[in-house]
Amino acid sequence: MIHQFFLLQQFRPQTFLVVLLLIGFVRSDTLRAEGEPTEAPAVRPLMAYVGTFSSPLGDVPPTQVDLPAGNGRGIHLFKVDRKSGALEPTGTVDFGASPDCLVVNAAGDRMYSSNETDRFGDAKQGSVSSFAINPRDGQLTLLNTVASEGDGPTYVSIHPSGRYLFVANYFSGSIAVLPILADGRLGKATDIQRGEGNVGPTKATNSPPGSFAISGHDGSHAHMIQSDATGRYVLHVDLGMDRIFVWKFDAMLGTLSSNTPASVSLPPGDGPRHFDFHPNGRWLYSIQEEGSTIVLFDYDGDAGRLTQRQTVPSLPPGFKGSNFCSEILVSEDGRFVYAGNRLHDSIGIFAIQSDGTLQQIGNEWTRGDYPRSFNFDPSGRFLYVCNQRADNVTAFRIDQESGLLKFTGDYASVGNPSCITFVDLADDHQSAHEIRRFPAPEAHQAVAVDESSFYAISNRTIARYDKRSGERVARWDAPVGSDIKHLNSGIVKNGRLVCANSNWPTKPLNNSIEVFDAEQMTHLESISFAETDGAINWVERYDGAWWVVFAFYGEAEVRRTKLVRYDEQWNETGKWMFPESVIQRFLPMSNSGGCFGPNGNLYVTGHDHAELYVLEIPANKSELKHVTTVPAPITGQGIAWDSHDPGVLLGINRASHEVVFLRVTTTIKPL
Repeated sequence: MIHQFFLLQQFRPQTFLVVLLLIGFVRSDTLRAEGEPTEAPAVRPLMAYVGTFSSPLGDVPPTQVDLPAGNGRGIHLFKVDRKSGALEPTGTVDFGASPDCLVVNAAGDRMYSSNETDRFGDAKQGSVSSFAINPRDGQLTLLNTVASEGDGPTYVSIHPSGRYLFVANYFSGSIAVLPILADGRLGKATDIQRGEGNVGPTKATNSPPGSFAISGHDGSHAHMIQSDATGRYVLHVDLGMDRIFVWKFDAMLGTLSSNTPASVSLPPGDGPRHFDFHPNGRWLYSIQEEGSTIVLFDYDGDAGRLTQRQTVPSLPPGFKGSNFCSEILVSEDGRFVYAGNRLHDSIGIFAIQSDGTLQQIGNEWTRGDYPRSFNFDPSGRFLYVCNQRADNVTAFRIDQESGLLKFTGDYASVGNPSCITFVDLADDHQSAHEIRRFPAPEAHQAVAVDESSFYAISNRTIARYDKRSGERVARWDAPVGSDIKHLNSGIVKNGRLVCANSNWPTKPLNNSIEVFDAEQMTHLESISFAETDGAINWVERYDGAWWVVFAFYGEAEVRRTKLVRYDEQWNETGKWMFPESVIQRFLPMSNSGGCFGPNGNLYVTGHDHAELYVLEIPANKSELKHVTTVPAPITGQGIAWDSHDPGVLLGINRASHEVVFLRVTTTIKPL
């Protein structure tokens, strides 16, 4: 059960504790009444779910080389030993299909599977299923199953808004958009598309010497579909056409439209299969099934455009013969790429250089046959490989410094495993779902909010909008010659709109806090800042103190970005740096927005990723603690909690100039 946090920051600390205790008391009864577990979350397990081929594939093209025997039993469930990485079986969910791909929502309470079946109903097509995840023991309850709107569904992913599921149908070459309903069930498709282009040759341009790897160049084969971090564009690969297609996505209607250009081509016959984005969102790595290569693309998130820059083999030097590539993943810290090789039965390990290019540093045998896919556990310390023909899942410990893999000695018996995913039931899962959005031409840097209005903030302009209708009611523009150059954030306190201002990137830096009458939209005063070491990007009032971030930009400087706390007289009383895991998401820009949430955690954003980074402020350490990352359908920049609508956070979509209202949910733990 997911609950909203109540905004409590206006209370004194003693009152805050009492209110939390009361909430815990009331919620504990509610939770027990609804069957929610009452034990401490720390005892709840880390669960692994393995999708399998559970029935033989029939009625497939004669060129299909991948014909699993169907040894699986639906979805296999395991409890994960957090220290050793060992998997302990806890059951299966067999529902008469081959759930070959699984994906879990951000809240960790719903799972979706693509089911590679021969028929669904009276049609020759596959299906997609939704499941509820029991928050106590991780067991699954089937919610519903709908048509995948194509033959051979092989991949599913969730839009950052949490409102849509994307499906890639391999045999028919189609992709589909399915709405996710309020209870987690799936609705009928809102759109079905197919890419346009010619089928490539059966002989790959870049195949290893002596290769007979021929699989998918007999027609169109959609093999993967996923949106970028912003949710504005959706990418899908077609192995048969040797193309990666890019679609514009309308999150209001759930529809796709062709981008310009509509696709990017890979070398003829190489067969793109999967891709993964670097945490910075600017680099995309594509793995080619028949060419046994990895291609680095630069990704322009504003235009949805891919530009090829590097091609490297997925195999070690000197390899000759046939190989089919499978999965590709980038480590969460953005330092390594892992590539799956079937027939060679290995994971290629690559170090990511400062410019995004790859250098192979290792190659690890998977201790199995035909590694179809693999995945990291939530801690990032283990990698699990699904060896399809060996009927097992093997576990490897990841050396955090070198990126190399070491076999743990643990095998899990699973018939024809296809994919593995995880849910940590001890985690405080959070999610952000869009409520509504309004067009606002001034929504370029940030947004602020009070009881009746929201304020769209640009560099030298602020506009006030009615919160219910979205109509603009007032606007302020900086006078010609004003020192207000770069308004970056805003908060409303006691009828005053307080904004951070800098002249970045001009040097010397000139930082100030600008104060406005929120109702009249008139400028009241400027508070000059002696601190010029970094550009002031946001200001917040919380727990009787002022909080300010001074930002630095670029690979060489961004780690100097700091959060500073001040008292009423603007005397510094504390300073914290950002953790590396968040710095990697900021690059090549910096921290853009931030505010304290109703749970007392700090929520910050980068420049353009559709994510919120939840941080804790440690009492005796100088570095903020990264608690979790919450996908959100915004594009970074300045954010603001609505103290008059508990659990609602406002952000902006910079490219479309929109203000987005989000419902941020999390589990309240009884105290």
